[in-house]
This record gives sequence, C-alpha cells and structure tokens, in this order.
Amino acid sequence: MRVLVARVLTAGIIVSAVLLIAALASALALGWGGSLLGRPVVTASLTDFGGLIDGLGALRPAAIGQLGLLALVLTPVTRVAASILLFGLEGDRTYVLITAAVLAILLASLLFIR
Repeated sequence: MRVLVARVLTAGIIVSAVLLIAALASALALGWGGSLLGRPVVTASLTDFGGLIDGLGALRPAAIGQLGLLALVLTPVTRVAASILLFGLEGDRTYVLITAAVLAILLASLLFIR
C-alpha cells in the first residue's frame, strides 16, 4: 500500500514540475500572455481559472502554469482518494471511513472556503 501511495505522490509531483517548467520556459520566450500557436494575446488574470480550457487550447504559458499548479494542489487529494480505495481492498472499514472524512474536508476546503 505504501508503494502505491508513494507512486501517486511521485507522479503528481513529476506532472506538476514538468508543466511548471514548460510554462516557465515558454513564458520566458513569449511572455505570460503569449501563445505557442501564435494566437492573439489575451490578457487574463493569472489567478482566474475560468479561461483555463481555452488557454490550454491556445497553448498559453499562463494556462500551462495554472494546470501545473492545479496538478500540485490535487496531488494530496488524489493520494487520499487512493488510500480510500486501498483500505477498501484490504477490508479495513474504519480507515475507509476516517480517510473518507479527510477527503471530504479536503474537497470542502478546495471548493467552498475562499
């Protein structure tokens, strides 16, 4: 179980690091508002994730960086969700309930607390 959880954490950190490095490299070349596809520059707030899908479609460095940060934030959430699954496979109901409560708290803090 520890190995699987460690792999989830490692994969999340690697994906996040690759995305953030790609965003930084492309931002150094084009600027944060540029586009790797040469599309018109759109000035959007870097803290607004509303245009993330469109920004990724245009390969904007800011959107790639936002996706990297999102991957970094979701890594511990994914680890907790994986733990629920693994505890369930082991038949440990107590830890499934405790870990599900932790997941609920994490999701609530991400979605509702500003």
